Amino acid sequence: MSGWQWFWTLVGFIIYIVVLIFLYFYQPFEDLFTLVLNGLSHHNAIFWVVLIVGIVGFCGYHWRAYRTHIVQQRSVESMVLTSLRGSTFAAILLSAGAALQSVQILCVYLLQDGYTLGEAFGKRLAAVVALVVLTGIFCVIFWLLKVMRPARRA
Repeated sequence: MSGWQWFWTLVGFIIYIVVLIFLYFYQPFEDLFTLVLNGLSHHNAIFWVVLIVGIVGFCGYHWRAYRTHIVQQRSVESMVLTSLRGSTFAAILLSAGAALQSVQILCVYLLQDGYTLGEAFGKRLAAVVALVVLTGIFCVIFWLLKVMRPARRA
């Protein structure tokens, strides 16, 4: 990075920190944050973290793919294929995060007093199995997309 890029990056980070500090003390934002994240607890915190990482990664991946394939290479076909790969990877991340969250919920259920191996246990176990299978399907799709190559220009 050149000197000006470092400068503007530093200015951007400082503005970002100032905005976060402002929002921390701004009461309407705190009320909105509390309203939106009302159900956030230790039972679903893993999925929320994975969701935020997935959204940020999805946006960053597509921005990088756009800059590489559209701006530099001028190849729409490569952009579409790369976009599909990125979307499938985000789906893998989200479904694996949901599977991990469901395993955590199952473990919490099994560790509580007086649990039974009945209908509630079966539903939780079925959710884990379904999410692991869904993650596997997305992994196969991702692998197939990695094998595909865009057609060469004449």
